[in-house]
Amino acid sequence: MKKFRYRIRFKDRVGMVRDISEIVANGGANISSLTVKQGEIYLQVEPLPEEKLHSILRNISCIPDVYEVTPVEWMPHELAEQQLRTVINSVQEGILSVNKNLIISTCNIRATQILGFDQPPVGKILHDVVELPEDILELIKKGKPLEQKEVPIKTSKRISRVMLNSKPIFDDKGKTAGAVLTIMKMSEIRRLAHSLTRPVMVTFDDIIHRSKKIKELIELAKTVARGDSTVLLRGESGTGKELFARAIHMESSRKDYPFVVVNCAAIPDTLLESELFGYADGTFTGAKRGGRPGLFEFAHRGTIFLDEIAEIPPHIQAKLLRVLQEGSVRRLGEMEEIRVDVRIIAATNRPLEEMVARGDFRADLFYRLNVIPIYLPPLREHKEDIPVLVDYFIKKFNQKFNKSVQGISRDALELMLNYSWPGNIRELENVMERAMNLCKDHIIKAKDIIINTPPILFSQTGKNLHLKDIKDMVREAEKEALLIALNQGGSARKAAKILGVSHTTVIKKMKKYGITPN
Repeated sequence: MKKFRYRIRFKDRVGMVRDISEIVANGGANISSLTVKQGEIYLQVEPLPEEKLHSILRNISCIPDVYEVTPVEWMPHELAEQQLRTVINSVQEGILSVNKNLIISTCNIRATQILGFDQPPVGKILHDVVELPEDILELIKKGKPLEQKEVPIKTSKRISRVMLNSKPIFDDKGKTAGAVLTIMKMSEIRRLAHSLTRPVMVTFDDIIHRSKKIKELIELAKTVARGDSTVLLRGESGTGKELFARAIHMESSRKDYPFVVVNCAAIPDTLLESELFGYADGTFTGAKRGGRPGLFEFAHRGTIFLDEIAEIPPHIQAKLLRVLQEGSVRRLGEMEEIRVDVRIIAATNRPLEEMVARGDFRADLFYRLNVIPIYLPPLREHKEDIPVLVDYFIKKFNQKFNKSVQGISRDALELMLNYSWPGNIRELENVMERAMNLCKDHIIKAKDIIINTPPILFSQTGKNLHLKDIKDMVREAEKEALLIALNQGGSARKAAKILGVSHTTVIKKMKKYGITPN
């Protein structure tokens, strides 16, 4: 038998509640809930036989000044609770409320999902079902607020990293009566941050080309993008490896999640490990309070692009191998591992096979990375793309510099077609930017094309003369720059800072050119 709820409207007077209560009691019914408002009473009685109920309602209707008795579906407080429940279950955050004894009084659907419970643990003690750091529990007990604290939460089902907020509840005497906790998964926060800050991404349609070689390469990359295997992009500097990495990401099912770029040569060895894998609170001097997630965690469900992969030092190579094998990372200073779902795209212009043979690069890591190798050819091997690239750069720099250059002369284009472009498309872009700045007419002429190459390489017509010497010249320039940096810095580490490369790179170059520390 169900409970009965009624709304009684009346002309307000003293004693109305007493009169109604006496009739209900004399009729043998028990009032389970009573709400009094201006000019109306909401009454809920325990189940009773129908004839008794009708008799009670008839007698209430006969009370002076009562003019309406109607059944209702909800009591006011029940309706308010229903509305509140709907609100807290509609938000994206998990919400938990506890009393002063840390007994859970509210747990919305999202909190239940985040913590991995089959049903809300209402009525249970917080620390019996959720393992929180001791300092966090103490703050909650003492009624101290907690804002934007990243913490690991452990239950019988799982370990979750969440952003935790806690607001204390006080009674009318100002004493702590409990707290309201809100939790949100860190992966969701990172995805939200990504959606708000993500740059305009590159697709395969944005890769400018005309040659058959690049067209076939794009078709291969599109096929590869549909899978989830690790990709290794090979090719000289400036061939567009990052461009292809971004396009592969945008062609994949991960396109709505982060694309994280890591230049392994630009980050000092001492910081690279913490950048990639994160660190716990107090791991080292200067560490951010509360710790910090690594780039692998930030890239969860997305793609991480490891550029200059050959520059990663051996101890980080071992940790990277574990990510590839196990799909998990461990922050510096922590014992627990965090599962990550990340696709890895790596890139290098170095001969990894030779590095493996010398022992500079782990063979097992190389084989893990080299699942799908894609070789990006240098610009000199697809020169038929130069005219369309030149047109693209003219349009780009017209917009950037507010100019109206309409094209390029045949002599100027011939000069560019006869050059070998050791710096590839990046060098071509720089030459075009310089030409657009120098161009005084609406057509770029040969005099506007300035290529920073030693004179012995070119004749007046721009024909190549001694291209076989380019590699030797690059090596000599690299060795000279290294010697200057070592003399200025006094050590390999300081030389690395001067050159803007890693300490490991300087050591390797010193070995390559036979340069001793003295």
